Amino acid sequence: MAGLWKEDYRIGVDIIDEQHRQLFNKIEHLLEIAKSGSWEKNRQECMETIDFLVKYTIIHFETEEKFQREKGYVSFDDHVKIHREFTNTVLVYKDLLNNNFSAKTLKSFIGTLLAWLVNHVCVCDKKIIKNIPIRPMESFADTESFIKSVGNKLLTEMYDIPIRSTKRCIYKGDVEGAVIIRTIAEGKGRHLFLYGISDKLAECLYHKISGMSLPHLDFMDEIEQSALMEIGNIITTYAMGSIEESSTTGIQFKNSLHVHEYNETEHNITNSVILEIATDYGKMEILYSPLK
Repeated sequence: MAGLWKEDYRIGVDIIDEQHRQLFNKIEHLLEIAKSGSWEKNRQECMETIDFLVKYTIIHFETEEKFQREKGYVSFDDHVKIHREFTNTVLVYKDLLNNNFSAKTLKSFIGTLLAWLVNHVCVCDKKIIKNIPIRPMESFADTESFIKSVGNKLLTEMYDIPIRSTKRCIYKGDVEGAVIIRTIAEGKGRHLFLYGISDKLAECLYHKISGMSLPHLDFMDEIEQSALMEIGNIITTYAMGSIEESSTTGIQFKNSLHVHEYNETEHNITNSVILEIATDYGKMEILYSPLK
């Protein structure tokens, strides 16, 4: 397996880059144990590695925040809130594994951590150097332009995947995709997002996160599933900043991943707008609907 750390992840601050490299190396070690099937035999080593990640993540965030204060970073407060929320996520997983150590929970933790860290380093942290806001507030004339912005943020800015064309559709019972990520975000209100992703695009996104190949969609384990669902959480967090025009911290997510097909039956979303986005790796469909 190729190393998870890539030189492209460097932001140009030596101490921060070295800490990032250490975090990726520890995640890679957990990943090797989980993939080997020897997770139960190496339980103590796994928990020691997770303890290290908890402590080192806190140290790393303190280092980043000190650097941001010194530079007068424009989105310092937002960045700190993102750090705090992710620290809580890591602590929740640590408690889950302490109470009920299992391959499923371990793999879910690895996938979530990996997807979050790659996005945070490549998108959020690189903005510090250029003093670019994390989430510039935007307003949109209609739902179509809003969804187009969401797709552009995910594909072009986060993962450098060019958008070739877009087409507006009306929801008629299903969102097409080899993988469908369903995310309900609850802040001031409740909002439903469906992301339908072609098989090649899902493979591309997963490879960009991990450097690894995505297995056949029918045989994904918790690592692949949780990594893809975390992508849904990340882009939905961005979207919520424009929907509610307030801080995106404190948002609660409920998500699920479906393979080949999904029909929304819990909520009536008739006449919702779907944006079909064409890329070199196939199509992505995005549906957004406010919920009562």
